[in-house]
Amino acid sequence: MARESKRPIEEPPNSTVDDWHGQKVADDQELADELVEETGGDLDEAEEEFERRSAKNDPSRDINRPEPK
Repeated sequence: MARESKRPIEEPPNSTVDDWHGQKVADDQELADELVEETGGDLDEAEEEFERRSAKNDPSRDINRPEPK
């Protein structure tokens, strides 16, 4: 089915794309806080662990590869 309009596609105001992205960011912020606590405040160790466990290395949480719903 071809589009009749040549106007660019725009997300509606009630789009969940921003909500979904915001949730992924919030998850990583929570993970960072947890890792700082787990490492006893060692920011270097927390950063290394974050790199291993953040969304970019977890396909189920990767903001660039959304899971179908």
